[in-house]
Amino acid sequence: MMLDPVIAWSLRLALALLFVAAARHKLSDCRRFEATVRAYALLPSAAAQLLASFLPWVEFGIAIGLVLPFFHRVAAVAAAALLSIYTLAISANIARGQREIDCGCFASSAKVPLSWGLVGRNLVLIICACLLGFPVGTRPFVWIDGVTLGMTLVTLSLLWAAGQRLARVGPALRGLGGTR
Repeated sequence: MMLDPVIAWSLRLALALLFVAAARHKLSDCRRFEATVRAYALLPSAAAQLLASFLPWVEFGIAIGLVLPFFHRVAAVAAAALLSIYTLAISANIARGQREIDCGCFASSAKVPLSWGLVGRNLVLIICACLLGFPVGTRPFVWIDGVTLGMTLVTLSLLWAAGQRLARVGPALRGLGGTR
């Protein structure tokens, strides 16, 4: 299988934006993120503190690697690995009945509790990162490719924002009896 260059760039840029946003969130409120890592209860306290301070920089590094032509495959592997670790941590806590932990994914005024929906979302992101391991076709970019790339990023950003909004509002609606 060979990826079209526009699809490859769309995936690379979308994942890079995702990792920049996640890292920025973690750095904007380090204490809250550290508390979130501790709440997962998968590491000793000192390791959780170290991870919470180190993880945003790993995410920034992955984002930068995804946009650099010579490093994008290594960054894609790192993205898939990190997303897999996140998915396992979320799954472990759901299995233990610890759903009320904030996922720690992005900044929000409301907590986003752990759910199988987050696991599914991460699996889709892992698949996207894995697709970047396939060879990319060589063809010249034309003007419509630039338009397609831009519109793809706008569309994915809007879909992501809508999904994040639903993740925050859904649990509140259940509490009011709005969804069954």
